[in-house]
Amino acid sequence: MQLIAGLVLLMPFALAVLLGIGLPFLALAAYRRPGVGLLLVLGAWLLDALSLGAPLLRIGLTIYPPDLPMVLIGGVALARWLLRDDVPRHYPLWLLLVGAFLASLSWGLVRNGTTAGVEARPDYYALAAASYAMSFPIDRTLLSRVMRWFSAAALVLMLLCAYRWIVYYMPIPELLPPSGVYNEDGAIRVIGSNFALGLAELLVLGLFFAAGGIGLAGARLMMPLLLGFSVVLQHRSVWLAGVAGLLLSLMFGRAQRTPLWQQVLLGLAVFTLTLAPLVLNQGLSTQLQTSTASALSGQGTVADRFQNWRATLNLWIADGPVAIAMGRARGSDATRVVYDESGRSRVIKYSAHNHYVNTLTGMGVLGLAAYLGLVLHLVKGLWRCLQQRNEDTPASAALLVLTGMQLVYFMAYGVDFVQYLVFGLSLSWVATRVPQAKVQRRTPHPATLPASAR
Repeated sequence: MQLIAGLVLLMPFALAVLLGIGLPFLALAAYRRPGVGLLLVLGAWLLDALSLGAPLLRIGLTIYPPDLPMVLIGGVALARWLLRDDVPRHYPLWLLLVGAFLASLSWGLVRNGTTAGVEARPDYYALAAASYAMSFPIDRTLLSRVMRWFSAAALVLMLLCAYRWIVYYMPIPELLPPSGVYNEDGAIRVIGSNFALGLAELLVLGLFFAAGGIGLAGARLMMPLLLGFSVVLQHRSVWLAGVAGLLLSLMFGRAQRTPLWQQVLLGLAVFTLTLAPLVLNQGLSTQLQTSTASALSGQGTVADRFQNWRATLNLWIADGPVAIAMGRARGSDATRVVYDESGRSRVIKYSAHNHYVNTLTGMGVLGLAAYLGLVLHLVKGLWRCLQQRNEDTPASAALLVLTGMQLVYFMAYGVDFVQYLVFGLSLSWVATRVPQAKVQRRTPHPATLPASAR
């Protein structure tokens, strides 16, 4: 017993030593090999899903499970941008976006202390993930690897959903979280909308781009499961993003290596086989009908969000010209009053549930202009890649579809760092295929140029 007690006492010290030795090696590996860092970001994403956003430690500062890997990724990304010659391109608009974030964070730390850091955490995660992805040349081999990892992460999320549904509906109270539910917005929504979006994205890519040689064979095999989970989770904004992805994929039919009519027939078969059992389940069918009707009628959370956006923008404008230019100081009081359909007032403090409104109020006109400029550049660049009609065309089309789904999803939700990781990968993909010699800060590495230019 004394031996066991001694080992327990030594565990914190052993862990500290392992972290002290292991973190530098991990940082060095992420600096040299993009796969290491990208896996860290996906791992942090899954940790966030597993933890339900609960803190890991409270030691003066509140530490959340994704904090350690994302702080490491941010440091590695900064080192690569400053020291490496093979960074595909230093986008001035990206530097402006990061600068606007740092300005509002610094202002907030001075005015509001550590509250500013808590509020800024999601934006930091996103900017760190995208900056890291943008610091490496992206080829089809690496992109295929990332897609396979996304498929594995999606499988983990679906297993997590199944476990939580079993625990809640059996029920097994001992395994439930303290609140008794996994999501206050609906008991069946056992993972957040950002994770459900990942399932919907893989569903669309597996349906239309599995023959493109970019690592989506696993996603195609999981299509019935991906569709079923995406529907049952009842995140209506994810449904809308999924519809947008389907429409965009149909538009880019010429980029697919499988005839479009075969893709459509496959999609109809998957939808029929997956949705038929869901419709036959009376309780679930009633929930789905209610969710769909409230979304189409503009009631419920749809109406609340319009009120939320207006109130958030009013707070931002009231803070004056500096806030309008570079955003409100992070950690500022966000208390505002909204009214429901019957005219009753309600006090809220949570985010605006709109990435564009959050960017405008958190990083100002400069930040939103920089972000929208990058989106425009990305869409134009991916379109130019599509016109080249080569072996990279299916990958370019898939990234363009993901970009469209993100833009639709961001109308109803805030930032997600894995979506920004995809955003950064897409920007790097464009930078390595569309020559930008006039704006390069350094002599480009040969790997960052198209084969015709080497």
